[in-house]
Amino acid sequence: MGTLDTVLADVGTQFGISGSKSTSLLSGLLSMITETPGGIAGFLDRFRQAGLSEVVSSWVGGNTPRPISNTALEAAVGRDGIDRIASNAGLSFATAASALSYVLPGLIQRLTPGGVVPNRLPNDILPYASSATAAVAAGTREAALAVERRVKSGAPAWLWPLLAVLALFLLGYWFWGSRRSVNNAAFNVADQVRAATQRATAALGALQPGFSAQELVTALNLNVINFASGSAQIPTDSTGYLDRVGAAIKAAPAGTVLEIGGHTDNSGDPASNVTLSQQRADAVRAYLIQQGVDANALVTKGYGDSKPVASNETDEGKFRNRRIEFSLR
Repeated sequence: MGTLDTVLADVGTQFGISGSKSTSLLSGLLSMITETPGGIAGFLDRFRQAGLSEVVSSWVGGNTPRPISNTALEAAVGRDGIDRIASNAGLSFATAASALSYVLPGLIQRLTPGGVVPNRLPNDILPYASSATAAVAAGTREAALAVERRVKSGAPAWLWPLLAVLALFLLGYWFWGSRRSVNNAAFNVADQVRAATQRATAALGALQPGFSAQELVTALNLNVINFASGSAQIPTDSTGYLDRVGAAIKAAPAGTVLEIGGHTDNSGDPASNVTLSQQRADAVRAYLIQQGVDANALVTKGYGDSKPVASNETDEGKFRNRRIEFSLR
């Protein structure tokens, strides 16, 4: 197997992404890294500037690379960059962001053996970065050869401007249609919740003795508690995870105080959304206190739909906005 073939296989297993899509996803990520001014070092600086210096340090030379949330990834590289990779791979934004967040820590660790950040991608990694662009280039060359063959066939000169306009129209129609199909692709909430729980559980298990409060918050925000519509009842499938959250909070540094923030999408009345988000945050706090967490270590705040992290125009965006978010107080 190639150097990163196991990474591609793992992404496919975790997120149900087919071979060509996972290859395009990885190629897009590597291209983003190499196209950043300063290469790999410049790419890592984007995360440091987003307040993730400790996370980057665990990736470069660390034995256990720390995971990163979708929100943190977007803060570092920008939504447009993730969206471009998602579109090229034919994936929804949320699936692409989750897969990129999942693969990035291990990828950086592979790119920086011994904690040394190279100036360029290693030779054994370059084929993965060029796979997608090579396919595009091949298609472009074939299109050019087709035009040349048509010219040599002696078609009337007036026909070529007409064909050029038609080609542009068809290209635009195809691009618009492909974007529309990606944006409107069926969004599987259950898959997203399951993947998030797996990432968060792994992150909590990877916390080392003496972990910092910020490391804890980063791990907690990898998870998704998928409340039923209009309900503040904690889902049954989230209780096992919250048991582990309670144990982790009890092991946090002395004096740590966490805010449990409740957020909703923009469906319904804004005032009602604030009330519902507060009830959900309170429900999580009450459950954690039942697990033995000091009540003084937890405060709550319901934000309603005032702090969206995605567009409310799609099911995917609404899902991302309906969240419980932990932060330090």
